[in-house]
Amino acid sequence: MQSIPTQQTRPTTMQYSNAQAPWRLVILSVMTFALYEIYWFYRNWKHLKIHKNLDISPGWRTVGLFIPIVNIVFIYRQFRDIRDYANQIGWEGYSSPGWLTFGYIFLSFISFELLMYESNLSNSIELLGLTILGLLIDITAVLLLVVVQKTLNGFWKKEQPELIMRSKFSRGEIVLLVIGGFLWFGNLIAIFNPE
Repeated sequence: MQSIPTQQTRPTTMQYSNAQAPWRLVILSVMTFALYEIYWFYRNWKHLKIHKNLDISPGWRTVGLFIPIVNIVFIYRQFRDIRDYANQIGWEGYSSPGWLTFGYIFLSFISFELLMYESNLSNSIELLGLTILGLLIDITAVLLLVVVQKTLNGFWKKEQPELIMRSKFSRGEIVLLVIGGFLWFGNLIAIFNPE
């Protein structure tokens, strides 16, 4: 009796484009108090390194985001490279990575200073006012990243035309959103009940 070779079938996982919907970037940034933005930079370096066969270390560049002056250089380079890669394939994006870098660094610095000032306050009204102001500044900063993301999406659309953009949050992103929700809840409790 001859055995018939069986073909093992593995469930295929859907492969998505490296593009990201801007609304996802905004929600993840706001819900994680802008911590997601660090991962956003890492993610872009990692995808571009693989796609363009670049001789860079996404991990070390991400560490560089925590070092003054070095962070400005790395952010500027990423913004410039994304614009240049998009332009090379005929996708028009933003024109000034320098101004985007300046705006993003400036707004992030102001947001950080507000956070430090908030820790010295005990008045609920002042805390609420500074929290709202900080949130508006954070949203403005992430909107600058959205400008970059839209250009990056155009690049990935041309480079990966057969792949679709992920429309739902990944498991890791859902975990981040849940953790962020708890942080927001804790923050609101601290504002309205400072004791």
